[in-house]
Amino acid sequence: MDYYFSEKGLEVCRIDGSVRLEDRRNQIAAFNDMDSNYRIFLLSTRAGGLGINLTAADTCILYDSDWNPQMDLQAMDRCHRIGQTKPVHVYRLATAQSVEGRILKRAFSKLKLEHVVIGKGQFHQDKAKSSTDFLEEEDLVALLREEESAEDKMIQTVISDEDLERVLDRSDLMGSPADHEEEKANGVADVLPLKGPGWEVVLPTAGGGMLSTLTS
Repeated sequence: MDYYFSEKGLEVCRIDGSVRLEDRRNQIAAFNDMDSNYRIFLLSTRAGGLGINLTAADTCILYDSDWNPQMDLQAMDRCHRIGQTKPVHVYRLATAQSVEGRILKRAFSKLKLEHVVIGKGQFHQDKAKSSTDFLEEEDLVALLREEESAEDKMIQTVISDEDLERVLDRSDLMGSPADHEEEKANGVADVLPLKGPGWEVVLPTAGGGMLSTLTS
């Protein structure tokens, strides 16, 4: 991705495990400076998950999800720090019908389990072996052997530029609720329904999909 942005002539900040502490601080300061030309920040999930304040960001895109769902949540939180005044959109890109999709399903199952455990006060965990932090060998074998279920099937379709514009549109997050109700009454607001191309990835089942685990 760094090469891609370079080809496009875009200036980017980047933090991974090889970046020194002083360089990290300078890049964070440059990105949060609204007068600078740095409007894109490339972060590895674990290197950029803790101790970083990126309130200048209004969009977070996860290209490579972590086996531990908490790492992804902490990465999203870098944009939701004290001082954030803008609505923030979070997008997750994943390959359908792949091992990546199965890893995501396991990750969100862990989030559901965590909510249940915390709710019952069961906080004790064996620190010698944490099934949340690392992908164990038996888990990897199970993922490779796992068969696809009916809910993993994608609807093959073409997403137009207009569809993408509507998904990326955040005008519904601006203004007051009264303004939105008035627009709907006048037929001005064209709300994108939570179904159709793309949404089957986010909401695979009616009983509780990926979004419900993050917002519950």
